Amino acid sequence: MLLRALRLAPALLLGLIVVPACSKPGQDCTETPGSCYDKASHLVCLDKKYVQETCKGAGACNDDGKTLVCDNTKADVGDGCEHDGARACSGDGKHELRCRDHKFAVEWSCRGACTLDASNNPKCTPTGEAGDACRPDSIVCDGAQKAQLDCVDGKLAVTRTCHGARGCETAPGGGVRCDRTIALDGEACKQEGIGACDPKQQYVLACQNGRFTRAMECLGDLHCELPGNYSVRCDKSKVPVGEACTEDGAASCSTDGVQVKCEQSKWAVDKKWKPKKGETCANRYRVSLETEKFEAR
Repeated sequence: MLLRALRLAPALLLGLIVVPACSKPGQDCTETPGSCYDKASHLVCLDKKYVQETCKGAGACNDDGKTLVCDNTKADVGDGCEHDGARACSGDGKHELRCRDHKFAVEWSCRGACTLDASNNPKCTPTGEAGDACRPDSIVCDGAQKAQLDCVDGKLAVTRTCHGARGCETAPGGGVRCDRTIALDGEACKQEGIGACDPKQQYVLACQNGRFTRAMECLGDLHCELPGNYSVRCDKSKVPVGEACTEDGAASCSTDGVQVKCEQSKWAVDKKWKPKKGETCANRYRVSLETEKFEAR
């Protein structure tokens, strides 16, 4: 009996040696297992290495049926994923995530929250703050909806302020719209010659050499107007004598009610004007500039 036991021992040891250990992330592989790794993940064979794909959605990881089902509609930053481009809501609902290089990364923050629609697709109104992590080439509005933020070197940075009444709006088809009809004197701009009103709407500012610069003072009763047709209009019905002008022959009124004409690029008293008794100057003269269009970009 002792000899028989000794003969069996080597066979028993051999059996222990050939039993494979459980697969783990990072190990070499040739195929994807058909079972869950745990309740919230499974292994995927990608580029001959196992990657652990998380399944943190309500359906978790389920291999009870004929095929394995992984609900990865919810995830955390850094979680593994099989399909690049796949989208998910973060566990805290603050971000929409996208699978890049087989790991979930922040796509953008969500105004309100990231939720799932009836088809389990993430619903997110993109937003962010300067300094937030971002995906390359993304553009969002800030939380106050007063600035456009672009992704610069992996961080959101202010590229345009949106001081107009409509502020910064998220466009339905993607991108943002920025209302640039109001600007600050000295503020950066890109479209040379484009106009805007100052915040108190007393002046027209023009984009010159990359900065909004005070171009016209609007002393008329309507001051700096925004008629809504992608233009800014300066009420020049009242002008100081001697002020520069651009339309020779144009007529306006001086600040003390005398008719003036644009002559040799300056407003001068119109010596041919002979008002009737009690008559005051009532010319209506306006100067317009085009504004930035309120378009998605």
